[in-house]
Amino acid sequence: MFYKIHFQLVPICMPPTLKHHLQPTRTDNMFAYMVPSSACNYHLRSFYYPRTVRDWNTLLEATVQLGTVEAFRRALLVS
Repeated sequence: MFYKIHFQLVPICMPPTLKHHLQPTRTDNMFAYMVPSSACNYHLRSFYYPRTVRDWNTLLEATVQLGTVEAFRRALLVS
């Protein structure tokens, strides 16, 4: 779903609190986002945005650049 939101394939907008990294680290891909801060462990580890963004940021560059949802899904199954 995050892939679909990122590439605007669904009518859901990214929350305004999610910002792209200006300079992704060497382990992030070029579409990396800054992980939202949270004071609560249940929110920080939730499938809401903090955990999903951490997972998204660690995906390979080639994976996040795939042009279709199906190709993206296949790449996730292989990795």
